Amino acid sequence: MKSVMCLSLSLAACYGAAPPKPVHVQLPMLQNDAEIGVFSESKTTIEQVQRQASTCPQGKSEGDPSCVVTKYTVAEPVTRTTTTATYGDGPITYAQFRVLTDPHWDQKLAELDDLAHRCTRANIPRYVGLGLMVGGLIGSYIVGSATGSTGASQGTLWGGVAGGGASYALGYFAFGGRQCNEARSLFNELDMSGNLATNVVEGDSYAVEMKTLAEQFNATHRNGPSARLDMRR
Repeated sequence: MKSVMCLSLSLAACYGAAPPKPVHVQLPMLQNDAEIGVFSESKTTIEQVQRQASTCPQGKSEGDPSCVVTKYTVAEPVTRTTTTATYGDGPITYAQFRVLTDPHWDQKLAELDDLAHRCTRANIPRYVGLGLMVGGLIGSYIVGSATGSTGASQGTLWGGVAGGGASYALGYFAFGGRQCNEARSLFNELDMSGNLATNVVEGDSYAVEMKTLAEQFNATHRNGPSARLDMRR
């Protein structure tokens, strides 16, 4: 029974419902001669940093359950790098920056729509498959209790699992279920809902990434008007 439940859960993890449309990012007024500026600033301050030390019996190494872990705080210099961006003469959010500097943003949105549509077609066989597997589990218990027959109980169980697995697999391979994971991954990349009001980002990786993307945008922009800007007006 436990192995069957694990199988059901593993199948359920294969694909799920189609993701929603990403939140719309309102861009600033686009200009043919405007460039993106990226400004990073690093500051070092003294902060209380949590540390821990392990005391272990002879022959034992750190991480062994017999070790005693002591947590403490120390005052240390900590350097934090913050980055902001502008477009033309005005500040822009990180969400706006991501959309402006991705030349394939519109294509990705169209691809997400297509993947989500194909993923939705797999809902019926997916739900039928899960229903048959759950029904097999419940039915096996009822049949076993009513008849006292292990064979009948197992037959009901595996019949539901086999039918459910077949329906689930059909949804995955023939009705677009495999596109559900692709759609979810692409949605996670395009979802800017958490950065709509983010004007300042922190971290060295953001500073490097944003500088590189801004340089690419500006270099392309200087060579002539960008067609993708007209698409987003």
